Amino acid sequence: MNEAELRALFDEIDTDGDGRISIVELAEGFKAEGAQEHLAEEVEKAMMADVNHDGVLDFEEFRTLLK
Repeated sequence: MNEAELRALFDEIDTDGDGRISIVELAEGFKAEGAQEHLAEEVEKAMMADVNHDGVLDFEEFRTLLK
């Protein structure tokens, strides 16, 4: 996935447009992709990319998560 595709996906998940993906937005993004069976585990695993522990993923953390 190139930079533009990553940014487009980030912006799609960041539904409130604040430049950060919250746990709720992340869960909704996973649901939209059909990942409902293990949703809590997937969100928890993804939030491990929150290196500054502010409870949200910024674009750099999101990029690291998807690499």
